Amino acid sequence: MVSKFIQMSATDISRLISSKQVSVYEVVSTHIEQANRINSKLNAIIVPHYELALKKAREFDKIKTVDFTKRPFFGVPFTVKESISVQGFPNTYGSYYRRTDIATNNATSVQRLLNAGAIIIGQTNLSELALWPECNNVLYGKTSNPHNIKYTSGGSSGGDAAIVGIGGVPFALGTDGGGSVRIPAAHCGVFGHKPSSRFVPMSGHFPLDKYYSHCSSSQFIARYFSMGLLCRKAEDLLPLLKVISGPDGNDLNVNSCFEHHQMLSSIKGLKVYLLEDKFYPLLKQTSPEIIQNLRNVAFELEKEGAEIIPCNLPFLNDACDLWFDIMSNAKDITLDSFINNNHSIVIEVLRMISGRKRIMPSSLLLLLLDKVSSKNKKSYDQFWKVKNRLTVQINSYLNKKSILLLPTFPTTAIKHNRSYLSPFDFLYAAIFNVLELPATSVPVSISKNNLPISIQIVGAHGCDHIPISIACYLEKLFGGWTLPSQIN
Repeated sequence: MVSKFIQMSATDISRLISSKQVSVYEVVSTHIEQANRINSKLNAIIVPHYELALKKAREFDKIKTVDFTKRPFFGVPFTVKESISVQGFPNTYGSYYRRTDIATNNATSVQRLLNAGAIIIGQTNLSELALWPECNNVLYGKTSNPHNIKYTSGGSSGGDAAIVGIGGVPFALGTDGGGSVRIPAAHCGVFGHKPSSRFVPMSGHFPLDKYYSHCSSSQFIARYFSMGLLCRKAEDLLPLLKVISGPDGNDLNVNSCFEHHQMLSSIKGLKVYLLEDKFYPLLKQTSPEIIQNLRNVAFELEKEGAEIIPCNLPFLNDACDLWFDIMSNAKDITLDSFINNNHSIVIEVLRMISGRKRIMPSSLLLLLLDKVSSKNKKSYDQFWKVKNRLTVQINSYLNKKSILLLPTFPTTAIKHNRSYLSPFDFLYAAIFNVLELPATSVPVSISKNNLPISIQIVGAHGCDHIPISIACYLEKLFGGWTLPSQIN
């Protein structure tokens, strides 16, 4: 029984604990053993909480009566992206300029998961300041893919994806500002969900952190960023989403005007808009393997009664441009202040040349791009004019009876440092941040070079249950997450 824990869903583990078939200590210690055994090869957990987690597990086992309706994940281990506040622990974002930061409180989503009974076993690595689709930073170094350590785990929530991918935890809490949950989930072969905007508070993470929450632009940016979930089993996505969602009084974007729906009972009659081609000139063309798997998924959905509609959505080009305008419309929050405390770019370059870098080349590239593109950025009024038009256009396709099926990323995982060769490929996922839509990355196959192949399912706003329902169906059909046979 113990050896099976690392392949079970959080929901199934909770059932075993509630029925007294296993102890919390058995569950937590087994996952810590698995994480610790492989973590040195991956560098996924960078702040272990092992001793505290085991202590908490022993305490939990002494509790005689537990209300599992209020604590549905009692005794279930998980990890948290290091940029999300965990009280009393590092909260550096992998940045040299925040290297001494310790969180003074728990992020809302962290506290809600703790209240639900889950136990943190560690904090995980990320790209510097959660700004790049590769997991590497100057403080903690890089995180490797559990299927092949020569490849990246993806970013920015790459540590979460890698540790879930090797069975170290059944689920992890990450963030997604431009694909940062879905891209690493796709690279590591696990499920990743970005919720609809205005569902889950960003409190305890940029821009609603101790540095920027007082800024007038913080609520505007927070609307397009999201806490997100990475799971080895799709069935955990919806119940975990229910735990972390809802207003907290700090993220003013989140109000009570939303509801959680039940899983779909049937796919019959569902419209599936199939998008294979790139929709932005700077994107890499989708690889043949990804396209074939999109078609395989579409074929299986069609067999279940869904209507497959190949499409080309040229207005998504404007959504790509609009994503870059989010930060430019934050008048009192700039990339300069966020990345390097407004230090000179020239000095940062000189430090990098001399081998004393304080920021990653990816962050330097973002600063340079921000300077170059500043003259072409939209005003606040122009932003909302385009945003409202795009909302109308995408809503003409997506509703309670339709989804969009497309790549999460144009290829499987890439080798370390190769993201610089094609830096805009994250936009396959990022456009749904600015469009505010729920999106789920689903593992469906393994490539010829033994890397996970994933696809992305997007639903209408507020209909998170639809892409999650399809993810559960595809998991049964294609197998979903599989434990890597070896670390190459």
